[in-house]
Amino acid sequence: MVWIAPVCAVVAVGFQPDPAALVPLYRQALAERERQYGPRHPKTARSASDLGLFLRAQGDLANAAPLLRRALEIDELALGPEHAVTGADVENLASVLPPSEALPLYRRAAGHPDAAIAARNLTRLAAVEKSPALYRKALAKEEEASGANHPRVAVRLNDLALALDLKEAEPLLRRARAIQEKALGVKHPETAVTWSNLANVLLATGRLAEAETMQRRALAALENALDSEHPRVATSASNLADVLRAKRDFAGARRYYQKALTIDEKVYGPNHPEVAADRENLASLLEEIKAAGK
Repeated sequence: MVWIAPVCAVVAVGFQPDPAALVPLYRQALAERERQYGPRHPKTARSASDLGLFLRAQGDLANAAPLLRRALEIDELALGPEHAVTGADVENLASVLPPSEALPLYRRAAGHPDAAIAARNLTRLAAVEKSPALYRKALAKEEEASGANHPRVAVRLNDLALALDLKEAEPLLRRARAIQEKALGVKHPETAVTWSNLANVLLATGRLAEAETMQRRALAALENALDSEHPRVATSASNLADVLRAKRDFAGARRYYQKALTIDEKVYGPNHPEVAADRENLASLLEEIKAAGK
């Protein structure tokens, strides 16, 4: 049984220019802003931030960091530390720094007066500290920022549920499910993630028929919404195999464990921990089948 973290999928389509060709354009825009507005103007900060975030997206954290730090320094002076733009600068800078340097910035952003910024960074701190209390604070801030029925609230509900015991997790996941089905629809991958996580709770509490129905819905939705060889599809397939194994449907369990293994080997390569876990699941199932004389 594997929880699926609620992270929205982004699919790039159409022509994608060479990133290396875009860097000079970002640098040119920054130089132009400096000439036009001066080195300490918020518009200059925006260009520095834009370039820093672009470099971050390319994995160039070392060169992104000074640009994002510069944007923060400008905005702190020009806009003040409580401005939402400054709060976003803090978390952007934290995202490119080593954990020891990032953590104080995430703590600062978690206390920002902008509720959406606080919610995101309370979630980050909760993940580091494995703190249900911080996840609850993040949920409360997200409700304040977005309203009780926003899809982002469903994400926070999943985050909190995954940190709690099964009895406490189930109502949170059911609430997240209701929000997502209404706001996003039954074909959305985030709705499917919540179905899969709820199915894990149902499996763990012995409600196998309901767990199987929900896990099959989750897998079908993820296969439809994402690439059929996406890692989330592999996780959902493995979770369905767990349900079928509990029901003694060994042939079905073997089929879905094998599906998860095939996807993960293609995505991660043969030596990844996910692949090792898939192999262990399949091997232990085969031992169980052998012991049962099937």
